[in-house]
Formats: sequence, C-alpha cells, structure tokens
Amino acid sequence: MDVSNNTHTTSVHDNQAFSTELHGIDYIPETSRNATLREVMFGWFGANVIFTYVVLGAIVGSLGMPLWASLAAVAVGNVFYLLLGLTSIPGPRAGTGSLTISRASFGLRANLLPASLSWMTTVGWTAVNLVIGTLSLTALSDDVGFGAGNGITVVALVAVTLATVSISLLGHATILAVNKVLAYLLGIGTAVLAVFVLTNSGGNAPAVADGWGLGEWLIAVAIIGAAPMSYVNTGADYSRYLPTNVSAGKVTAYTSLGACVPAIGIAMIGVLAAHSADMADPLAGLGDIVPRWFFIVYLAIVVGGTITNNFLNTYSSGMSLLAMGVRWSRTNATALGIAVAVALTCYVVFYQDFSESLIAFLSLMVIWSSPWCGVFLADMFLRRADYDALALHSRSGGPYEYRRGLNPVAMIWFLIGIVASAAFATSSIFTGSLTGLVDGGDLSIPVGVLVAALGYYFHTRLARR
Repeated sequence: MDVSNNTHTTSVHDNQAFSTELHGIDYIPETSRNATLREVMFGWFGANVIFTYVVLGAIVGSLGMPLWASLAAVAVGNVFYLLLGLTSIPGPRAGTGSLTISRASFGLRANLLPASLSWMTTVGWTAVNLVIGTLSLTALSDDVGFGAGNGITVVALVAVTLATVSISLLGHATILAVNKVLAYLLGIGTAVLAVFVLTNSGGNAPAVADGWGLGEWLIAVAIIGAAPMSYVNTGADYSRYLPTNVSAGKVTAYTSLGACVPAIGIAMIGVLAAHSADMADPLAGLGDIVPRWFFIVYLAIVVGGTITNNFLNTYSSGMSLLAMGVRWSRTNATALGIAVAVALTCYVVFYQDFSESLIAFLSLMVIWSSPWCGVFLADMFLRRADYDALALHSRSGGPYEYRRGLNPVAMIWFLIGIVASAAFATSSIFTGSLTGLVDGGDLSIPVGVLVAALGYYFHTRLARR
C-alpha cells in the first residue's frame, strides 16, 4: 500500500490539531479516525464565509433581472452543494482523498487526467483567494493611513500567503479546528454586514432589462453554481477521518449544509448590495453602503475569510498532486501548489483585471468538474460505496487495473460529458453551440453531471450483463 512516502505507526495521535499531520493519501486506519460530523460541518462553514460570494452575488444582481429572480438564482445555484455532500460519502468508506478514490472509477493510470485537472482547479482557487485577500489587505492599509502602493501590495501578499501556509501545512485536524473558531467570528461580522446592506437596500437598484428571461436566469444560476462545483473534487479529503460506519446520509447533510448555508446568505448580501450601490468594484461599493468604522472591520473579515478558504484549497492541491502519483510528502506537495498560486496571483494583481479573470476561471472549471462528478457518483452508486482500500494504492493490477490502467467506459463518458457541458456553456471566453436551445443560457453544470452519470451508469450495467 502506498502511504504517500510516510511510514509510521498509526494512532489517534496522527491527527491532532496544531501538530503536523503524518498522513497523505494513504489509508486512514480506524484508530486515527477522530474527526466528527460537526467538525467537518464547521470546517466547510468557516471556509465559505468569504467575500467571493459577495462578488458573485453582486454580478448576479447586476444582470438586469428583478430582485426575486436574482435571489432565486442564488438559492438554486447553491443546491449544487448537495453534490459536494454526496462526493464526501466515499471518504470514510475508502479512508483516502477524493482523487485517490477516483482511481476506482477511471483506472489506476487514467486517473492521472482528472487528478491533474483537480490540481489545477485547487491551485487556481488558491490564487483567486490570494488575490482577494491581498487586495483587501492593501485597501485596509490605505484606509488606516499606511498607503496602497506596489510595496504595500507585496507585503500584503506575503502576509496572506504566510497565514495560509502556517495552517494548511499542519494538515487536516488543524484546519478543522481553526475553521470552527473562525466560523463564529467571521459569521458574526458577516451578519452585521447583512444588517447594513438590508437597511440600505433598494437605493440604487439596477434597471430591469427589457426582455430578460430564461437565458439570463440560467447564466445567473451557473455563476453561483460554479463555486460548489469547484469543491466536488475535494469532499472526501475532509470526510476521510470520519469513522468507517458513519451514516452516508449524515455525511451528505452535514457537509452540504455546512457549505451552502453561508454561501446562500453571503451571495444574497451581494445581490442586495448591487441594489444599493455600484458594485462594479465590490469593495468600493460596500464602502458606500456601510459606515467607515465597519468597512475597516469588514476588510479584516474579508482577509480572514480568504485565508480560511485557502486552507482547504491548498490542502486539497497537495492531495491531488499526490493522487497524480508524485512521490512526495503531503507538505511538499502542498508547498508546490502554494508557490504556483503565488505566481498566478502576482500576474492577476499587477497585470490583469480580477473580476474578468474570476468569471473566466469559473466558467472553465465546471466543464471538467461536472462530468467528473457524474462519473464518480455513478460509480459510487454502482459499487454501493464499497472500495478495496489496498487496491486504490496499487501501482498496477487488482480490480482497478481495467485495461492497462484505464477504464474505457469512464473515460468515454467523462469526455462526452465535457463536450456536452461545453456545448451548453456561456462565458466571456466562448459560447457553446447548443446554448440557443435555452435562450442563450448556461446549462453546463447539470448537463455535464447528468450526461456523464447516466451514460456511465447504464453503459456499465449493460457491460456487466
């Protein structure tokens, strides 16, 4: 069994907060399963009390739809967090991370493709949060009188990066412990923001566009839904320390609710903010709504939220890199992802408009994550979440060898799902050939998931017969 280059005696002490986690993608024995459902829930809750959802909500609120339609899009888009809950079920069953379990679906060697895409996604999200944290800390510095030049921006980037590294390198237990505390602190600050936005809502409502309809609403749902779809490839990374026999329904419920409750609330704040101020620059827009004293406090909350969210992104980037077959320690794999994310952040902060980059990034990631999720879940249901833990860590042979390490059925429907998802995608980069069927809207997420899931499920059933 591959133990991610860590050979040690396993016990509950392997996963203690504020001690370096010894496990990588290796199987977590029952004696080390000391996580609880509440800890996992608060881990996701704390990670999702972030400014990104204000930005996404503001974008939706500026699309020229009535307020009720924008709020409905936020609610529906976040329903996709149910998929995160479902993809977390195999974590306790297989005792390892999501992209390692994915080997059971795609094959020991073919899994390199989704693992590589997962690594790029998590690194990309790390960069997104580093950008938000850096710009927010720079704005905070300017607000308190220290200035906001390039030198301050560099210092801000270093500070946010170090804060992220200090926790994510320690590992799973530390991330859940810190996020539980910050979930309360950041949640209280966000609730205060909601009060200010609600008392000012409607003062500068965008005009409802003539002829708005299904197309615009589906685009809004896709913008919101892209966030949960960026996490579906990481769910088992955080559930794998739960006891093996934990209820699948409870894993789904605690994970989904922990992630979607703050996401829905904060995105709705963004929608309402767009009806109160010009949110083309989200930070400046909020500055026009809230009192100066609270704006300074909220900038600190924004920085804190990006850091808590990046604990998960950086941790999962290391897990995905190990699932690619890189024979490093988890800490080294995580450090590489952070280094690449910092390089991307420097480009975005100093050379490229952030909002445009964010939308483009989100639109690209769902095209692969949706069909991967479909194949992964269909395979899970077919095998009833029963995995051969030893075979998942083999280099070759065993039940997941398929045809020279490739499961052709999984790869066929993964690729078909990508094509189908792209055909229904609408973004600043390209427009799919079938978007006209839905009034120019975006159905890339549900189409990608359903085509891949149903195709894989029935193809596999037929092949077995």
